[in-house]
Amino acid sequence: LDDLSPIVSTHENFDSLLIPQDHVSRRKSDTYYLNNDTLLRCHTSAHQSKLLKQGMRKFLVTGDVYRKDEIDATHYPVFHQMEGVKVFEDDDLMTVENDLKEGLEGMVRAVF
Repeated sequence: LDDLSPIVSTHENFDSLLIPQDHVSRRKSDTYYLNNDTLLRCHTSAHQSKLLKQGMRKFLVTGDVYRKDEIDATHYPVFHQMEGVKVFEDDDLMTVENDLKEGLEGMVRAVF
């Protein structure tokens, strides 16, 4: 999914991910707040809870994320992030391991 809005609620960006109230990422010096309840997402994880509640059991989210970083050789306030989620119904470790291996190998082949 690459068409999700970068504007999210503080609940989506922090609370639904169990990020503590006093965590450094919640500071106004680190996050682009639009108002007290809305901000530009700091990470694509902000969409996980909503997508899982919609019944999605596997998804890949890509998009720009925003952090108040000072620009230098390794930091920029806007960058692209990709995140994948897959919920497994059984707890078979080999199933999880094989699925992860196949997915990563496929992504590497597609990108390179």
